[in-house]
Amino acid sequence: MLRLVLALCVLSSVVVTSSAQTCGSQTFSNRLFATCRDLPQLTAYLHWTYDQASGKLEIAFVHAGITTTNRWVAWAINPTNTLEPAMIGAQALVAIPQSNGSPRVYTSNIVSTRTQLEEGAISYPVSGLSATFVNNEVTIFATLTLPNDTTSFVHVWQDGPLSGTTPQEHSHETSHQNSKETLNLLSGSSTQTNGNSRQKRRNVITSLCLMFSIISCITMT
Repeated sequence: MLRLVLALCVLSSVVVTSSAQTCGSQTFSNRLFATCRDLPQLTAYLHWTYDQASGKLEIAFVHAGITTTNRWVAWAINPTNTLEPAMIGAQALVAIPQSNGSPRVYTSNIVSTRTQLEEGAISYPVSGLSATFVNNEVTIFATLTLPNDTTSFVHVWQDGPLSGTTPQEHSHETSHQNSKETLNLLSGSSTQTNGNSRQKRRNVITSLCLMFSIISCITMT
């Protein structure tokens, strides 16, 4: 029994560790970023370089696990700085993968929950907007100009299905609902409403392993 419990604990640890990719291992051709963050939901990562004096924010948003061209991917800043709701008012960068590896990429101002991510101008000047789709990863590159003295903002990220070439509503699973946080651009720290689910999962596994080990030891004695 003890051996079985230990084997399950080791297996669980391997599964958690293998899923915990890090942004530090990601590189980009001819691009370097000062800071990066492993986002807590949807296997996503954000890389950025920020010049507070000019408000220039250069980003690379990476969303892994996109195995089909029939999905859209988006990263957005919400100028209202509200987490509830974080989507309404968000200024989005949207990428739609194409089979040739060059996604269609554009900006979208999200004005309602019934959005289909219509293309349009956003409230931030944007330059260098491009995207790639390689090895099941969509990466969006852009430089945005933020208001003077911005140090943090609410950002959101999502993916969802397409109907033809038109984005449809994303899933309402917990991972999608919690794909938002307040990010400090200077320190790289963040605040979430529901905590870090990956860390919670690790804590649960550790607690279960400890509990089962104790029970097994008691049983054996």
